[in-house]
Amino acid sequence: MKTLLEESFADGLSKDWYWGLGTWTAKDGILRGFESGLRRHGPVKVRKFPLKDGVVECEFRLEGKAQFAGIIFNGSQDRGHIVHLVMSIRELRILAHPKKGESAELLKQPNALAAGVWHQVKVVFKGETITATIDGKTISASHPCIAEEKLTFGLGGESGGPEGEKAGALEFRGLKISLVP
Repeated sequence: MKTLLEESFADGLSKDWYWGLGTWTAKDGILRGFESGLRRHGPVKVRKFPLKDGVVECEFRLEGKAQFAGIIFNGSQDRGHIVHLVMSIRELRILAHPKKGESAELLKQPNALAAGVWHQVKVVFKGETITATIDGKTISASHPCIAEEKLTFGLGGESGGPEGEKAGALEFRGLKISLVP
């Protein structure tokens, strides 16, 4: 597979990580985020990276009271979210966003994820289908909007609430994007 992007998270983030909510640090190979500020929204860090078909891989860890990690893919600012993979301590979900402001739950399946340990995730986009493998368990869903070009993606989730880092945090490492084989 041809690698298109590999993020080391060794020392800071490139300017392509252009927007976020919460507090984020990148060091020693780990991107770490937690809720902060007045806006009641889980932490999310967004990067520019155009992608239609491709493979996105990383590892994530839920710390403290963190409830879920997610990877969200977006179109233009006018278009908004396209598709969202949610990996929580209780379930896996795939949400499509056919139009800006609209949400369609394509898949919801019970699944236990332990906090404090690293979990592997691999997301494959091929046409209208998203296939995600989390710790060896594969889920898949299709919707016409998934075939749209994704211009940005975000790493984030719910880190335990407004108490900030003492409540919990989300960590990501080993981010790699490749062409579909």
